[in-house]
Amino acid sequence: MERKAIIVLLIVMLPAFAFSQCRRFTKVSCIPALGEYIPNENFNSAVLIPGDQAELMMTFYAGQDYRVLICTEDILGEVDYTLSDESGKTIFDSKNMDRGFMDFSVAKTQQVKVNLSVPDRPSTNQLIHEGCATVLIGYKEKG
Repeated sequence: MERKAIIVLLIVMLPAFAFSQCRRFTKVSCIPALGEYIPNENFNSAVLIPGDQAELMMTFYAGQDYRVLICTEDILGEVDYTLSDESGKTIFDSKNMDRGFMDFSVAKTQQVKVNLSVPDRPSTNQLIHEGCATVLIGYKEKG
């Protein structure tokens, strides 16, 4: 009976441990890259594996300048991302950029969908490597 309790405890605790590792990675490696932009209060990150995709809806408010920063652990490889407007039109594709962030101004308040795509990499062994992917939004109000 004691062994079952330990296994159940591990199953419950592992996701929390992974999330705390992701939070630490974001604070140390990602937030400084926002520079002069103020991070919003939402913490948008996930532990992903090769071949995973993630989608996130975000609201951007009129009259502010934004920086969208995608920050991932190296183990995930080159994570591609797109930003799409409410009608589904792509307004940004990371394949066209050399950097992991995008700066822009918003004329009217709108919903934007952020799509992340982790490249699928064949593994030479049975291990599946996972890593943290974070979407950070920083803003600065127009003066």
